[in-house]
Amino acid sequence: MIRIHDPDIYGQYARASLLADYVELLALKGQPVSRETVAAFLVDKGAGWDLDLIQAPGNDHPDERDGLAEHNKVADERASIVFRQIEERRDVLAEHYPFRIADGQVSIDPGVDRESNAYVAVLALTVAHAFEVASPSPPHELFEETVTNILQERGLASVGFATLRRKRGSFEEALTTACQEIGLKAAPDAAARRKKAHDEGVDVLCHLGWEPDLRPGSWGFIGQVTVAKSDSWNRKIKEPDPGSWRGRLGTRVPPLSFLAVPHHVERQTMEWLTGEGPAIVLDRLRLVRFKEEIKANELEIVRAVAREEVEPLTG
Repeated sequence: MIRIHDPDIYGQYARASLLADYVELLALKGQPVSRETVAAFLVDKGAGWDLDLIQAPGNDHPDERDGLAEHNKVADERASIVFRQIEERRDVLAEHYPFRIADGQVSIDPGVDRESNAYVAVLALTVAHAFEVASPSPPHELFEETVTNILQERGLASVGFATLRRKRGSFEEALTTACQEIGLKAAPDAAARRKKAHDEGVDVLCHLGWEPDLRPGSWGFIGQVTVAKSDSWNRKIKEPDPGSWRGRLGTRVPPLSFLAVPHHVERQTMEWLTGEGPAIVLDRLRLVRFKEEIKANELEIVRAVAREEVEPLTG
C-alpha cells in the first residue's frame, strides 16, 4: 500500500510537492480530495510538516505562533501552499494537466485516458521510485530515457550518456559513441578525470549543430538527471562541469548545464537552485508539455502504480 509515512519522502525541500502528488494520486484512484482534508491531515501531523524551509524576503514565520487556534490556522495556510502547487500545475500545463479543481476539490478529468497521458506517466514514475513500487524498469534509468526523448522532441540531438556508459566497457568508448550520435567529436583525454570514472556527473548529452558548417564552436548541453530526493538537488545541479566537458565534447565554448527531475520543483526551491549558478532545472512542468508518447516501459509503471492501494489522506 502507498501511504505517507514521512514528510521527507521527496526530501525536505519538496514536501508541498509530495502532498500535491498524493492528492493527485488519490484523485486517480477515484477519491477527490478537498483543501479541508489536506488541512485536517496537517493539523493531525503537526510541526514536522513545515512546507516553507526556503526563506524569501518578507515571508511570515507561522510556525512561531502558539495555541490550538493558531495551530489550525498554520495547517490551513500549509494546505493553501499545497493547493498552490496544484493550481500552478493547472495554469502552466493547461490542457496537458489531467486533473481539475472545482468546489475546492481535486479530481481526475473524466475525459482523460490515464494510460496515454504524459503527466500521469511522469507522476507514476515519481511515485514508483519514492514509494518503492515494484516495476519492471528501474525508474532512474527510465527517467533518463524519458528526458533524452523529450529533448530530442525539442530539436536537440540528444543521447543518454549514462545509459551508454552502463552498456559500454569504458568511459572512452561511451563518450566516443555518444558524440558520434549527436554530431560532436569526442576527446576523452582533453580533461582530467578519475581513472574509474563512470559518467563524470553527466547523464544526458545534447548538441545543437550548424551542419554542414563544422567549424570550431558549437552549442552543447550537459545534464544531470536524477530521481533522488530534493535534499540532493543543490549538489547534483553543480555536478556537470562545463569547463571539463568543453574539451571532451570539442565544443570549444563551455556547454550549458541542466538538472532534470521528475518532480514538480516548488517556486522557492527553483529560485534557490538557479540562483547560485548558470544551470537550469527541467522539472515535470517543463518536461511533460513536450512529451509526445508513452513508451511501453512507462505504461508498465503507470499500471504498477494503478494496482497499488492508496491510503486515504485523513487527519
